[in-house]
Amino acid sequence: MKEGFRQSMAWLHTWTGLVVGWILFFVFLTGTAGYVQIELTRWMQPEKALQSNVIVPENEQLDKAYHYLKNNPDAQKAERWGVNLLTNQRGADDFAVNWTLPPKEVGKRGKYHKEVLDVSSGQPVSEQIQPRETGGGFKLYRMHYALHYIPYDWGIRIVGICTMFMFVAIISGIITHKKIFKDFFTFRPSKGQRSWLDAHNVISVIALPFYIMITYSGLIFFANAYMPLGVPMVYGSGEKNTERYYAELYPTNSRFNKDDSAVPPAMGEIQQKFVPIQPLLAKVQSEWGRSQKISQVNFYPDQGKTPAKIEFYQTGSDTIARKRTSLSFDLYTGQKIVQEKSNEDKAPMVFGTTVLGLHEGLFASPFARILYVLTGLLGTAMIATGLVLWTVKRRPKQLKAGRMSFGHASVERLNIAMIAGLPLAIAVYFWANRLIPADFANRANWEVHCLYITLLASFIYALSRPIVRAWIEILAFAALAYLLLPLLNFITTDRHLGVSLFHQDFALASIDIGFICIGLMLTWASYKVWRKRDSILKPVVKKTKKPRVSPADDVIELPRSEELS
Repeated sequence: MKEGFRQSMAWLHTWTGLVVGWILFFVFLTGTAGYVQIELTRWMQPEKALQSNVIVPENEQLDKAYHYLKNNPDAQKAERWGVNLLTNQRGADDFAVNWTLPPKEVGKRGKYHKEVLDVSSGQPVSEQIQPRETGGGFKLYRMHYALHYIPYDWGIRIVGICTMFMFVAIISGIITHKKIFKDFFTFRPSKGQRSWLDAHNVISVIALPFYIMITYSGLIFFANAYMPLGVPMVYGSGEKNTERYYAELYPTNSRFNKDDSAVPPAMGEIQQKFVPIQPLLAKVQSEWGRSQKISQVNFYPDQGKTPAKIEFYQTGSDTIARKRTSLSFDLYTGQKIVQEKSNEDKAPMVFGTTVLGLHEGLFASPFARILYVLTGLLGTAMIATGLVLWTVKRRPKQLKAGRMSFGHASVERLNIAMIAGLPLAIAVYFWANRLIPADFANRANWEVHCLYITLLASFIYALSRPIVRAWIEILAFAALAYLLLPLLNFITTDRHLGVSLFHQDFALASIDIGFICIGLMLTWASYKVWRKRDSILKPVVKKTKKPRVSPADDVIELPRSEELS
């Protein structure tokens, strides 16, 4: 290598970051929204009741759900029943029942039905107060790893390649900046390129462990998709062999370990034989403790190898590892069923579930969730400052030449469209949720269409306007869109900030407060660009220091004798 190792790493850091920088910005920003996807979905469904501090006892909920399933004609034909209990955690869950009908063909899955119930009456929620159809926060979270408008398999692979590029960029950046921790305490404002480099360094170091964790765990998330030959080489190809792999991996999961050759009886035919449910619930509460919430209860009939059973699930949201704790009982005798030893306690599974749990942050308390959002926004800013730094560093040379090259101009315009346009597009996504009629067909899809139409319009706008004006105007549009969202919420619904704060529904109120904060940040960014508008696209003229003039400079100094000779 002609260049040194660090110089080579600097080149690698620059170009790996630039090539996929816009997709990474999209992935980081939508992924950050995923940490509050439940709260965003609640905001986007204002028909839902405010989160109550009064928790309906689990035994009452189970009684009402069980009574509904026993008396529903369609559920009587089902091969499985399920109950989702209301735990009042982040307002995420619905009190609902579900059932699966027998499949019409062998090897296929039956039709799934879900019915949301009113927790006080146990009857289905009426059509008049059904929450509106929306993509909610989950749609933003899904875009973060699968993009949109392209096949799912293609989406996760594209994001996986970009994630690998980011991992390389992080490692090469650490190697490049030998004074990385010293630079963390250095910021020189109003110095042009130097200021952008300082900002990039500070933001990169302040949450560096988070960036490494989130990038590495993102690659583990779809390890089988990124390395698709592992399972077929050991278990063979085909869906049956894949099911066999998952059956060995999750031996306690009924989905992968049921006997397909056995035809289970309909739930209505055997429900008269069931033992009383309440004593079983009391056993579970006694073993887990009253502080642990039961999130789900499933009823399974006799499936050949396995007896008819009832399973109680406790979602381990207070632990980092993505692990669900369950207890099973025989539905006819009430005896506890000793489950097979699970692979979840083995070291590889513990490592995998812990890393994925850290990535998703489902265990996080409200304070830890705020930290997740802040570090996610810092990661987004790190990518943004890196993309802007690339143009700022090369802009003087372009201006000196008298015209910008096609490549440099393209990067400038793409930066505007993504860094300023994507926040605007996401704001339009929320505006569409309020402005599209609640009974509009495919309204959830049209919310997403509005997001991407705005993103495309931002790119066209960036192409048609001068660079500095495009930055100022799109940032200002985005700031105004976020600042007016709480007002729009006040005008169009009765779930505005005043109501949510009055009822102490702080999870819902945090969304309106978050919109205001984001709007203020974008206002500040637009103002900073406006202040520097006259100097951004002017060639840099280096000032040469004039020699200091003193009275002695006017005296003619005679040559020395040595010089005369």
